[in-house]
Amino acid sequence: MVSDSTANAFICLRVPDGLVDALADLQQQCRDRVDPQNREHLHITLGFLHEADERKLADARALVSDGKWAAPLIRLTGEVRHGSWALKKNPAYRYDEETVQKGEQVRLGVEYSDELRHIQEEITQGLDIVEKDFWPHVTLGLAMEDFPPAAVGDLRLPSESGPAPSVDVQQEASSVEFTTLISKELPSR
Repeated sequence: MVSDSTANAFICLRVPDGLVDALADLQQQCRDRVDPQNREHLHITLGFLHEADERKLADARALVSDGKWAAPLIRLTGEVRHGSWALKKNPAYRYDEETVQKGEQVRLGVEYSDELRHIQEEITQGLDIVEKDFWPHVTLGLAMEDFPPAAVGDLRLPSESGPAPSVDVQQEASSVEFTTLISKELPSR
């Protein structure tokens, strides 16, 4: 029997432990302005499955399980952006490049290497996911107040890097909690 229920899910790269530790330190430096993303949920989204049914989730698990990818090196670019997919649903919300608004995500850019691009393209093409203007990033957390983006960009961003340990399929339990449906370890080069 097939269920009619759907869920929001995503395919992501896990962030290497050394960078996770460095990001946790950075989160403490801006804790007065940014509610930190839980360290166990730090990731780089490769593709989003909006209202996926059981069949689509099974396809995602199979694609990740069968994937033959090498671990891409995860390194921050130094670029800081902000925005919110959730707030975009509110007609009153207006994005402002000069202001990180309360409730927006604070995002740190990740180098878009050939290895990362290869994984991301295989996943989006294999699952018919349309990603416009893909920008790999790690979400530092949610803004608790309005502030200029330079307030985060002026902080010393982590220089740690390392290979992504795995590709995961995760399902949203809430806007800040996720359940891992499958995790595939990536071999280091």
